[in-house]
Amino acid sequence: MEASNGPDVFLERQRSIHELEELKDIAVAVDATYYLQSILNVKPNEPLLSALGGVTGIVSRIEADLDSWDENNTTPFFIFDGVPITGEDAVASQRAREANIKTDLAWELYFNGRANEAVAAFGENTSE
Repeated sequence: MEASNGPDVFLERQRSIHELEELKDIAVAVDATYYLQSILNVKPNEPLLSALGGVTGIVSRIEADLDSWDENNTTPFFIFDGVPITGEDAVASQRAREANIKTDLAWELYFNGRANEAVAAFGENTSE
């Protein structure tokens, strides 16, 4: 599985490949945060993604995965994060503030009639 900045080295070392049929009639633990981020971190072809309100089609992607597990009688157990690591919230907040500033600047370009620059700015904001 690819993270937004390349392969996840830790997971690559842990990876075990099996045919889907081998996973029939069992339960599988799924790191919910990693699973959702793997969907959300896909580099979109839509440079105006942040202007449009974010990822579209996420529900259908999750439902397709759930249907696949159901077809194989595999039960996913989504494991969610517990208490955040010290400093984790501060880093996430800082990243969100920086993304908001970039989005505000892109809208400023748009409202000043600089549409092409605005599209590029929105695209840069979604590529991180």
